[in-house]
Amino acid sequence: MEERLEYRIFTYSAYLLNKFGKKIFRVGLSTGKICPHRTNNGGCIFCNPQTFTGEYQSQDLSIEEQFKDAIPRIKKACGDVKLLAYFQDETSTYGSINFLKQKFDQALSHPEVVGLVVSTRPDYINADVVSLLTSYQQSVTIEIGLQSIHNSSLEFLNRGHTFQQVEKAINMCGEAGLTVGVHLILGIPNETYNEMLETVKWVSYNKYIKQIKFHNLVIYKNTTLAEMKNIPPYTIRDHIENLGNLIPYLRGDIAVSRLFTSNIRRTQIAVNRYRGNKTQWMNELRKILYKKNLNQGDETDVKYDYRKYYK
Repeated sequence: MEERLEYRIFTYSAYLLNKFGKKIFRVGLSTGKICPHRTNNGGCIFCNPQTFTGEYQSQDLSIEEQFKDAIPRIKKACGDVKLLAYFQDETSTYGSINFLKQKFDQALSHPEVVGLVVSTRPDYINADVVSLLTSYQQSVTIEIGLQSIHNSSLEFLNRGHTFQQVEKAINMCGEAGLTVGVHLILGIPNETYNEMLETVKWVSYNKYIKQIKFHNLVIYKNTTLAEMKNIPPYTIRDHIENLGNLIPYLRGDIAVSRLFTSNIRRTQIAVNRYRGNKTQWMNELRKILYKKNLNQGDETDVKYDYRKYYK
């Protein structure tokens, strides 16, 4: 049998195909609001907004204009696909409820959009936000920045919230029926492998979490992190090895929508060199999983069975 990564890991593409019955692509959108944590508290020490915000935000484009810019390029590259409106930049639940409703309504009114994905901070999730998101008939996913379950790590990163706040936000969204995804950072300075493992085990334990994004810590220029001394390097090789060891502890029904930090802009990296590309890195991870015969969920009560998604 062909050795495919998808046979070892429950990928987001398999999740989408199973849910919608056809190929789906996320189109990145922005509300235009700047993250309030960065404005009010200096932001996370790893954050350089130039590495993740799109041109549409700097140009202050409307939702309609963002679609006009993005969709033709998506169609040209991916063909006939349906779309998820993905509010990915900054803190996408920041603003008045009327403001957010206007933005989300505009996105969901597009004829090719089949659902909504909203990425945000746990401290900007409340009953009004949850009520708004659950009012939509289309599929809605909320992605929450967990990063780590260890408050010492969250304090180091200057996240501006505690693990307890994240847990409360996840449970509030899950209990309301929203699909919940979380973001994790691997390679936080002074965090051990066992502490990363504890975070993954907690994610698997929480019944509401259905999706996960793994990020390898990247130290960008013009960040507080880049100014710190004696930060131990966290290389791509370290990350691949950690992923290989952690994947079996991730519940088998949690869709993995990211394995590596997206769109690493190498000219803006302050520390470490990133040789190769994501295709090569995923291939290395695939080889490790097959060599060691590891699968997502092996060490949990919910094993991943690719035959449910690949007939």
